[in-house]
Amino acid sequence: MQNNPPGSNDPTYTPQPYPPYPGQPLYPPGPPPKKRRTWLWIVLGVFALAILGCVGILAESSGATNTPPQATQASGNTPATGNTPAPTTAPAGNSIGKPVVVNADWTVTLNSVKKSTGSEFDQPKAGNIYLVVNVTMQNTSGATQNASSIGQWSLKDSSGQTDTQDITYGNGPDGTVAANGKIRGNIAYEVPKSVHSFILQFVPDIGSTDLAEWTVHI
Repeated sequence: MQNNPPGSNDPTYTPQPYPPYPGQPLYPPGPPPKKRRTWLWIVLGVFALAILGCVGILAESSGATNTPPQATQASGNTPATGNTPAPTTAPAGNSIGKPVVVNADWTVTLNSVKKSTGSEFDQPKAGNIYLVVNVTMQNTSGATQNASSIGQWSLKDSSGQTDTQDITYGNGPDGTVAANGKIRGNIAYEVPKSVHSFILQFVPDIGSTDLAEWTVHI
């Protein structure tokens, strides 16, 4: 029986590689082609976008936190600026030389204020001095009025202490004053040398609520 050479029909046949052509160099088989890592770049891109988004959110939140709160206008009965009433000014006190209308009967004027150590025959106590005020009283009523320096005039210091009037040293406006007439005189008060500010007051009648006063300094 003739043995045929193994062929493609023989299951045990293994084809042999063809020998190289003469002059052809032998090369080892190359490495398999690398797979593209496209999925890795996609993951890195998504991660970078997420980081940028977080940074933007944090920056916006920080800016909102540092923004000072805006003032709010209170509601209620607060008047508008244009309707705010102007502050009122208290009337100035009576001054020397300015007539003061006390009531319908009397208009009085403080003409001058001075201090004195007295005279040879009339001197204040040790540590005291005379405060002398010169005043004018005008009767503005239609009838005769009586003027009294002791009954109508008084002097006190800032603590409310009343000072004594010296009727022998002063020459006060005392007597009868005709309608529309005037009377003028000096009223002397014995005061401590250490006190320099006083309040001079005029009351038309005992118990009257009408009052005129001056702040005097020596």
